[in-house]
Amino acid sequence: MLRSPKIRYRSPINHLNLDSTTLNQRLKNIKLVVCDVDGTLTNDKEKIGDLTREYLAKIKQIGVTFTLSTQKIRSSVIELAKELNIDVPFITANGKLISDSMGNILLASYLKPRQVKKALKLTKYYNAKIAFCNNDEIIYTKENAMVKDLKHRMGTNYKLVDNYIDHIHDVVEIIIVGYDRKVIKYIHKKMKFPLAIFVKSVYFRLSSSSGMYNLDIRRTGIDKQSSLKKLAKHLNFSKNEVAVIGDWYNDMELFKYGGLNIALKNAVPRLRYLADYVVPKTNNEDGVGEFLKMIYEIKTSKV
Repeated sequence: MLRSPKIRYRSPINHLNLDSTTLNQRLKNIKLVVCDVDGTLTNDKEKIGDLTREYLAKIKQIGVTFTLSTQKIRSSVIELAKELNIDVPFITANGKLISDSMGNILLASYLKPRQVKKALKLTKYYNAKIAFCNNDEIIYTKENAMVKDLKHRMGTNYKLVDNYIDHIHDVVEIIIVGYDRKVIKYIHKKMKFPLAIFVKSVYFRLSSSSGMYNLDIRRTGIDKQSSLKKLAKHLNFSKNEVAVIGDWYNDMELFKYGGLNIALKNAVPRLRYLADYVVPKTNNEDGVGEFLKMIYEIKTSKV
């Protein structure tokens, strides 16, 4: 999960931004639940709660589909998808890839080789570290091995290669890191112009303790919001039949889709403020399981 500056927002009262009658009616309509992984579906030990497992099986029995949306690359979530018997496509790499556990691809968004080459040239000249994300792993060279220590990329598969030039195709995302803030910001600026209509570059400080700065470069026009729209259309679900669950800033793209927006108690203030409902439990208290239980009980109620 990416760490961004803290902004103060008023938290919703009693966990509701919708009145209970409206919330219950919208819950009855839900046929697709799209869930973030880190900090949401899994607890801080990367485990899934028993209640979540129980009600995943129950909502499936009544026709509710469950899938994932995460910044992780595909290979990092395949086993999780299989473990949870997710047989529909899921969203990875912050929306850049939609695929299923069998490898069938619904959407893939790659950077152009010339964009990748420009990033390589800039990082070589300014002595910054660089790595490439493809569908299944992060590619790095010996000289750029420090990218393996990025905490927000933990749980990802890495592959050591001799050089980058043989791997400039099928690049979903470029990761650039360094200790010199001015250098990383300058590379950020150079990648934005004149390529702004083709690439999206996101610059941020990793943490106050690491002293490193990060730049993520992706293709524009494809994010969690647009990918969710494509996935819902593929599965033949309308907006009012979709619920999304998240905890972090990058989940705001899911909220922009316009479905039923759900945040956990541990979500950042901005997400709780935007949510239609805040589950009064955290990821460490099986908050997702609590929400799935709500759906099941509302949809099976005879009242």
